[in-house]
Amino acid sequence: YNMSRASHRTMCNISFCEVDSKVDQFFQPTLYIIVIVLGLPTNCMALWAAYMQCNELGIYLINLSVADLLYIATLPLWIDYFLHHDNWIHGQESCKLFGFIFYTNIYVSIAFLCCISLDRYLAVAYPLRFAKVRRIKTAVLVSAVVWIIEIVANSAPLFHDELFQDRFNHTFCFEKYPMQDWVAGMNLYRTFLGFLAPWTAMLVAYRGILAAVRCNVSTERQEKAKIQRLALSLILIVLLCFGPYHILLLVRSVMFLKKPCDCGSEETLFAAYHVSLALTSLNCVADPILYCFVNEGARHDVGRALSALLSVACHRRGSHFTLFHLIGTPERSVKLLLSKSLLHQRFVLLLKP
Repeated sequence: YNMSRASHRTMCNISFCEVDSKVDQFFQPTLYIIVIVLGLPTNCMALWAAYMQCNELGIYLINLSVADLLYIATLPLWIDYFLHHDNWIHGQESCKLFGFIFYTNIYVSIAFLCCISLDRYLAVAYPLRFAKVRRIKTAVLVSAVVWIIEIVANSAPLFHDELFQDRFNHTFCFEKYPMQDWVAGMNLYRTFLGFLAPWTAMLVAYRGILAAVRCNVSTERQEKAKIQRLALSLILIVLLCFGPYHILLLVRSVMFLKKPCDCGSEETLFAAYHVSLALTSLNCVADPILYCFVNEGARHDVGRALSALLSVACHRRGSHFTLFHLIGTPERSVKLLLSKSLLHQRFVLLLKP
């Protein structure tokens, strides 16, 4: 029986389910283009604001922005991949590299969102007891450990072929239907340790933050609401952006382990699975929105800055007059668009305990 089962799986490894790649031609490229247009500038602004914070929270935010930017950097090739009906034309090595960066940064982002939640919990619940733990050096060390763990844990695909052809000569990158044995095991690891464990830790931290805020009579009501909103937003980002993908990933993996060559389930779940995978990219937009644009003051400042830049682009003639008319003096425009903007001040106010 074991020999026949092994032989059956071997046959699966050389076959490919007839999934419908046409469903990917419009939704994923459109969504990824939107993520690039919105996520690239906002993450750059968030990266700068985090750098200006000069504390342990800023370190985690820097790493989160770097992870988002690395993720965004892979999207142009994935857009090309989906526009060609799931056909990778850039070779084996580029498939491995861009697939590795794409999937690894999903879990790097989740890990740093968890770090931020735990840091906020310690800052609110134990501001003095863990003051030495909440230092820049500690945050740098924790960040390095996170990167090392996630890179090592997700490195297995680098040592396997990741290009697979179906009977229509479509070259699939980083995906095979049905999946391989080792991929199913890795998916279980990713689901439980890469997603569920950090999200559970964030729930525990959120509960602790709520309890600490209620007991703290010295904190103003508005500040309490801000802290609670931030902690809840972290949980919702992970749940909404990554939850659907990991649910379907778990379902696919469990069904494969039960019936290794069941193409029916793979073909049924293919469209929903690919949509859920694409939705993980919204995290790259949600992160900077959460940290930079969550209150009205920050949105107003950024809106004025973007209006000024748009005026410069649309009205080249007399652009200096338009820019200064909207913002004020040249010195004030530089302050608004660069290092002394109210955006940075609102950003620090939002995130401080």
